[in-house]
Amino acid sequence: MLSHELIARYGVLIVFLNVFGSSLGLPLPAAPTLVMVGASMSLALGDVSSSVGQFGAMLGAAVIGGALGDVVWFICGKRFGTRALHWVGKLLPGRQTGIGHMERFVERYGVRVLVVARFLPGLSLVSVPLCGAVAVRWRSFVLHDCAGLGLWAAATLAVGAMFAPQIEHTVALLWRFCWPALAAIALLLALYMSCRYLRRVFRERARASAPRADTSAPIAQGATLVLSASSCSPRSTDRLMRSGQHCEPVAVSTAARSTSLR
Repeated sequence: MLSHELIARYGVLIVFLNVFGSSLGLPLPAAPTLVMVGASMSLALGDVSSSVGQFGAMLGAAVIGGALGDVVWFICGKRFGTRALHWVGKLLPGRQTGIGHMERFVERYGVRVLVVARFLPGLSLVSVPLCGAVAVRWRSFVLHDCAGLGLWAAATLAVGAMFAPQIEHTVALLWRFCWPALAAIALLLALYMSCRYLRRVFRERARASAPRADTSAPIAQGATLVLSASSCSPRSTDRLMRSGQHCEPVAVSTAARSTSLR
């Protein structure tokens, strides 16, 4: 759990930088940080009502940091259009298939989606440049974005304050079993990578030892004759039978050819 002294000195700066970096697309845990800050302030001050000023400072830092990061993407959307969405796709690995659904969601609800964008992972990074690409007005964008940021930051701080004892107990357990948990995770990753490597080695050996089919084998002497459907249709066969001619097979067996040559 973060200490009250650390929050009192650098809490506003920590919240500002964390939310600002998360708005730019950096892999920073903005929501968990706000939850931990809310829980630490609630435990340190004892009562939420007595820490309204400090909560207000944290809330303002989160709104300002998130708004500055969103303005950067909004300007990119206005200047570069849909190319900004390709840059967003690079910042969201494994979510390229969901970007299309997010775009349709934004096109359906417009700038109002910014009010709830922070509560859905990845939606904020897509909705902000898309609002810039469709030429949303600055005033409308700033109002909706700040409203969404304020609602999101207030909700996360309140969750941390409400469940502060449970969060403190969970963090204590994590610190107690930190090294055994990390060792177990490392062991599982090593086993998984070893199994994948061994499976690939066995697969390559099986492919190398598999017999290859010989395509240059001669045609058997007792092979059946293959007639061409295009050269001998049923109508042409009747016509040729009446005229005394016959259809010559396209491919004949080796024995049949040798007999006719004799």
